[in-house]
Amino acid sequence: MDHLSRRSLLAAGVVILAGCKTTTTYMSAGDTHPSTTAPSGGSIPTRGPIVSIAMVGDSITRASESALRDDLTQLGIDNDDIIIDGETSRRIANGNGKNGNTLSGARAVTALLEAGTDPSVWVIALGTNDVGLFGTPQECAELIEQITDLLPPPIPLVWVNVYRSGQLRQTRIFNEVLEGRIEARGDAVVADWYSIASDPDTDVLRSDNIHPNETGKLAFAELVAQALQRL
Repeated sequence: MDHLSRRSLLAAGVVILAGCKTTTTYMSAGDTHPSTTAPSGGSIPTRGPIVSIAMVGDSITRASESALRDDLTQLGIDNDDIIIDGETSRRIANGNGKNGNTLSGARAVTALLEAGTDPSVWVIALGTNDVGLFGTPQECAELIEQITDLLPPPIPLVWVNVYRSGQLRQTRIFNEVLEGRIEARGDAVVADWYSIASDPDTDVLRSDNIHPNETGKLAFAELVAQALQRL
């Protein structure tokens, strides 16, 4: 399906055209906007165009890889300059890739960095498999910082937040902490998957109410593309 027809399909159910004030978009009214915190010199650093992407995520990312590549190439990024590393059941810190265990997100990012990966922007889509497994907001912040500490500014960062219907309280805690960490970091933005996946007027999830269906894969990819344009 070409990019135009995919947009038309989504517009019929979950309207995705950004920038139109009379149209519902993937970004909710409360969505995190890119941090514009200036350094001590008083000006926001400029950067070149986005020419490469490295994305680390879980099964949602893995399922959406084809749609992600379609949308990212539509932004002018060469397919060879797009790294998408999504693994089923991946958590932020747990997992070493041994004995059938999923390699953790932090370890995956570290492996890419050690291999010399130096993208224009990092995209992280992790946390869904950690929801409910931490006790306090502080523990959640420490998890998130295991990734953000690996990717210090001025490397731009997009982090896709999470939705887990069976753990709504813990989901909201994670997302609130994530938003605060991203705002404090600067040169970063949260992509609001929670608002899309939790919207009762959308149909973007499979019967497990976690993983995206075919329309959801398109919505997830479009959300990431929009977030990149907000950096």
